[in-house]
Amino acid sequence: MREGVSSQNLFKMKSIYKFIIYSLLAIFWAWVFMLSWQRHGRVSSLVDQDDEFVRLVHSVLPSVVSIDATGTRPLHARRYNEKPTTQNGAGVIVSADGYIATNYHVVKDAARIHVSLNNALIVVAQHVGSDPASDIAILKIDVEGLQPIPFADSELVRVAQRVFAVGNPLGLQETVTQGIISAKDRRATSEAANEFFQTDAAINPGNSGGPLVDMRGRLVGITSLVRVDGKGIAFAIPSNTVMRIFQSIRDHGQFIRPWLGVVRGELSPYRARQLGLPNTRGALIAETYPNSPALQAGLQGNDVVVSYNGKPIVDWVSLRNRIAETPIGDTISLVVIRDREKQTLEVTITAETER
Repeated sequence: MREGVSSQNLFKMKSIYKFIIYSLLAIFWAWVFMLSWQRHGRVSSLVDQDDEFVRLVHSVLPSVVSIDATGTRPLHARRYNEKPTTQNGAGVIVSADGYIATNYHVVKDAARIHVSLNNALIVVAQHVGSDPASDIAILKIDVEGLQPIPFADSELVRVAQRVFAVGNPLGLQETVTQGIISAKDRRATSEAANEFFQTDAAINPGNSGGPLVDMRGRLVGITSLVRVDGKGIAFAIPSNTVMRIFQSIRDHGQFIRPWLGVVRGELSPYRARQLGLPNTRGALIAETYPNSPALQAGLQGNDVVVSYNGKPIVDWVSLRNRIAETPIGDTISLVVIRDREKQTLEVTITAETER
């Protein structure tokens, strides 16, 4: 009897061992299969993303042009003979009837401008208007079947958002580079009438005037400047600024600048103490022009503007840029410090030509 029981126990133990081994093997192969499936899924997802990005870029390319702006320069300061020069850049088609946005510095000295389209067609472009302070110029070509790029609202652009640039760097047409929005509201130059997006997308000479595009294929900005003393630091003019200049030039034949009608004051630490201010943040108004929106709204000399339509004003450049980006006819809210107290004034921005 003991031998029979032992045999039965041994048989049961062998069965249990087999079950455990088979179970472990099943779990192992299931785990291998799952890893393989996940890896395949990740690879497929990456391939799908890659394909989608390629399709996106190719949908934008027909809206991008290369620009050759031919001008002249003196060979010698005391001579009158001249030598032809060519400035290369890029541009972007912003309307189906042939308007193109680019940088003013690309075409400012041009006697003749040639535009190369995505389909290899080369045409002569007309420089119809510009705003040198914003470094935006608008060209016009007479070609049918053009594909304009849609505009993004640059107010909604976020830091770290992915973007790509298309341009004509060093004469290499339709070059595409990718990066992110590194920062917003940068002051690349103190003379500029607008603030810039900073991006790390590779920008080189010849990219000027080309588009900076978001992942929906919309125009975020126009590439404009590169920091020669830094790597991966380039600047783009926001799309809302480009849109305002384009619409004004298209509708009026020139860019009509928004006007508040104030004279700049210098808010030095000494002047701030005189006015009873805790610091030098804000834009000091020296005086207002007659018949100006500022005068009609009640702005006075020695007022310090600290907020413009809810946006903080840190200095005079900040105020100037906020005015420049305001649509003509809009009523905005100004917060000013007067006699050490804050006041809110409503101002309707008019056109500079209405002085």
